[in-house]
Amino acid sequence: MTSLISVNHLNKSYGKKEILHDISFDIPNHQIVALIGENGAGKSTLINILLNLVSANSGTVSILDSQKNFHEHIGVMMQQNISITRITVKEILKLTQSYYQHPLPYETLIKLADLKDLENSEMPKLSGGQKRRLSFALAIAGNPDLLFLDEPTAGMDSQSRTKFWQDIMTMKDQHKTIFVTSHYLEELETVADRIMILQNKSISFDGTLADLRNLEGEKLIEFDSQLTPELFQKLPEVIVLEHIGQHYQLTTKDAESLIHEITPYLTAITNLQVKQNSLDSLFINFNKEGVPHE
Repeated sequence: MTSLISVNHLNKSYGKKEILHDISFDIPNHQIVALIGENGAGKSTLINILLNLVSANSGTVSILDSQKNFHEHIGVMMQQNISITRITVKEILKLTQSYYQHPLPYETLIKLADLKDLENSEMPKLSGGQKRRLSFALAIAGNPDLLFLDEPTAGMDSQSRTKFWQDIMTMKDQHKTIFVTSHYLEELETVADRIMILQNKSISFDGTLADLRNLEGEKLIEFDSQLTPELFQKLPEVIVLEHIGQHYQLTTKDAESLIHEITPYLTAITNLQVKQNSLDSLFINFNKEGVPHE
């Protein structure tokens, strides 16, 4: 399978401070790849290197086989919105389309960004969420094969965020490749085919959500009960206990054994559920441990 992105033994330092160490990965076509990491982990630096905005100290990066006009096939939605005075939504979209040989139709862009009622509005007068949607339209104006998204839904309302990810899934079905970073891990959980965790300057995990769950090996048991938390905290199979009022969430490595342990209290328990750990919980646990669970 041909790789759209190929990174080999990439290293980056600013002065004596090492930011990225021996980064290597390949990304094929038709995937949504999520890069996650704590603030300051080097995610933005890595994206800037991929986009040839920052030079690496050593290592190689190949994008779309580094063909001469590869920028024609790349779209970028950066974390910061652009805002130009005295230019309207329609004007900036038309201008951006003009840079590409085969742009998406204007009506498609305005519909995807849900900005039909705002096409004659000047950019600075848009709200934060509207500017974000415009940034998305500008990123896909050239009908890119490879799309970079940096915190794409920041500032969007719930409805806009839902529609945004539906559009991204549609793009994937059209054989586009999406490379995304976001702190909204609950969103990535539902769309990402592959998750890469940037930790301690290196890629410490690269796989599917199912792979990460298997490494962590933990499940959640949720229920409601008027019993005291001390009673459940002492159960041997409980790793973490969280409760708000009468609602309990128990983390365990062995759900079957924990269910057996709480069986004597089932008459005082309602709404019992066994769940998989969320990506957010898995990421927190992974960072705490530093290495996968055995």
